[in-house]
This record gives sequence, structure tokens and C-alpha cells, in this order.
Amino acid sequence: MKKLIFVLLLPFVFISENTYSQTAGISASKLSAVNATTVLEDKIEFEPSFGFSVFMTDSLPVYSDLGFRFTYGLTSKTEMGIVIPVSLNTLNWGIKYNAVNFKQYSVVFIAGFQNSLNSDNQSQEKTASLFYSYSGGAAFTYLVSEKVSIDFTGQLQGKFHYSHQDLTVFLNSEAGYFITDGLQLVTGICYNKDFTHKQYAENIIINSGVTLENAKNFILVLNFPYKLKNKNSPASIGFALALTMLIE
Repeated sequence: MKKLIFVLLLPFVFISENTYSQTAGISASKLSAVNATTVLEDKIEFEPSFGFSVFMTDSLPVYSDLGFRFTYGLTSKTEMGIVIPVSLNTLNWGIKYNAVNFKQYSVVFIAGFQNSLNSDNQSQEKTASLFYSYSGGAAFTYLVSEKVSIDFTGQLQGKFHYSHQDLTVFLNSEAGYFITDGLQLVTGICYNKDFTHKQYAENIIINSGVTLENAKNFILVLNFPYKLKNKNSPASIGFALALTMLIE
């Protein structure tokens, strides 16, 4: 079962709009960091995911979302997918190419595109061309042993609005340990920073959770993200889950 590739969970999607613009629709092996493996050729992964976050302010605002991921294995080294949120405010496309494979080390290149289906300006016609973003980067996986692995992802994302553009860097690293044959404990850190606008937040998010893969072709992912407070946004806590199904 450990060879079954599963979901790019969206735990931090519900915490930061900037994070939501990362490459989506591609698979991962833990909580949010992309791994260096692709979906099996000619196979499809379907994955519903849900998450919410609570910001630690006086009013304790709660944000939640529900989305669906479809990822297809184009070749033995390439996958392509899409994430469709229930709100239908965006479409998120992603592609992953497995470029380097050694015994313990693997590297993939990733790229994504996000387009909005809503307008930020109420006086404008609502079309998909009113907002878009591009993202690209690479992911590295190191298999320490049969039970321990580490994933690292680096991405750069450009986001285009009516009046300005954003350029954001994302760094994400996670370590997983299988305590039993099907139960993996995961912890990691996600960092993102916008370099074009001083008023935008610099986010640091701690991800902690588990993956359960005891059932054939089904994997459950649970995550409990915590975003640290910074000068532009309060701290927040959240919960996210995803159920990934491999369609033969």
C-alpha cells in the first residue's frame, strides 16, 4: 500500500489565500509537501477534502471549504490534475514530472495554473480571465529507511490582479514515520512570503497529522495545522481531512 500515491491535502488552503495559490491537483505522500512520485500510468485518483481554520482574535472567525481533486497518470513519470472547490470560485490545475530517481533520492518538477471564476470588481463582467496565477518549482524526496521519509518542496508563484501583481515564495518540508504497516505519523513546517507588498503576511505554518492506509485503494489523511502569529495576521488553528480513492 505504501506504493499507492495519494492526495495533495489542502490543510493550509483554509488558512491563507496566498497559500491557496500554490500548485494544486497533484499528489503527495504526507500532509501538504509534494513528494517525488507520480500517480500510476492510466490510473485516476479522486479525492474529496474538507478543512476549516479558526483565527485567534476576539471574534474568533471561522473559515471552511470543501473541494475535489482529480489526478490522472499520463505516463509512468507524469501526472496531471485539477482541484475544484465547492464554491466554484477558482479552478486549480497542476502537473508533476518525475525527473530524477536514485535508490533513496527522487526529484520532480511541478507547475500549476489557477484562474478565478469570479470578479473582484462588482462592476465588471464575471469571467474566468479576471484573475489568474502561475506557479512552478521542484520537490525532493529522501527515503531514510522503510519507515522514515522526508519530503521538501520549493515553489514560486505569481498572482495577477487588476491593479497589482504578487510574487510569493513557498517552502514546505515534512517528515513521516510509519509506526505500523499503514499508520504514518507526519510533522512539518510550511513557510511563505510575498516579496512585492510589505503589508502582506509572512506565514509560518506547523503541520501535524496522520495518514491511514489500511483499506485497499483508500487512504485517509488527517491534519491539524497551526499558523504562527505575525505582524500582519493573527495566529490560527485548523483541521483538515481528505479521503483518496484510486480508480482502477
